[in-house]
Amino acid sequence: MTSTLAAAPPVVRFPGPPAVPGSATRPVPGHNRWHPDIPAVAEVITGGSVRLECEGGVPGEDPVLCGPLVVVGAEPGDVIVVDVMGVGRSDGVYAPFGHPGVIGCAPAAGSPRPLGPAPEGGVLLGHVRPDLPEYGRMAAEAVRGRARGREIGGCGIARLGPASRILLPVHVRGAKLSVGDLHFPARGGDDCRFAGRPGWIDLRVNLTRRGVERFNVTGPLLMTGPA
Repeated sequence: MTSTLAAAPPVVRFPGPPAVPGSATRPVPGHNRWHPDIPAVAEVITGGSVRLECEGGVPGEDPVLCGPLVVVGAEPGDVIVVDVMGVGRSDGVYAPFGHPGVIGCAPAAGSPRPLGPAPEGGVLLGHVRPDLPEYGRMAAEAVRGRARGREIGGCGIARLGPASRILLPVHVRGAKLSVGDLHFPARGGDDCRFAGRPGWIDLRVNLTRRGVERFNVTGPLLMTGPA
């Protein structure tokens, strides 16, 4: 499927040297809707780290997200603790900090329907391509980010650079974590409220059993790092 939302697919990259043939780098298709059945592109164990390379955003369009990542052992009612280890621009321009504009776990089955009709050919569901039989059903059921409200993090101005932490409730087995729409400040400024840019984010993920019940984490909890 051709999409005007992005020119190249996101990449899930496990920390290590630059990508070479046979390395742990894996190009993956992105998704711009949320659905519990979107196949995972990789797994991470509790305490594990991962790098995700994300596409830039297009004003007025739903951002293309990188993921979903399965957190091994995660079950509904758990909480995943995501530590931001680093964020940077893909073009090599230095940015003192940045943040994911969107971060969250997959919704439970039966979540609210999308807000308004989807544009023709504009629903991206990762590995579920339009030529596959399940695409039609999933595209009709898939949820736009705006329809999820406070279930996902919309980090418009939070400085989620190194040492920041995000707590996310789990709705489906494996959590299925996705990230995208990275934002960076203008040169010499502090405000990150600009169009998303291509970039990378390094995350470390830990799992807290029954965190929703034990700690009353019912939505994303954002804890910024040192200024």
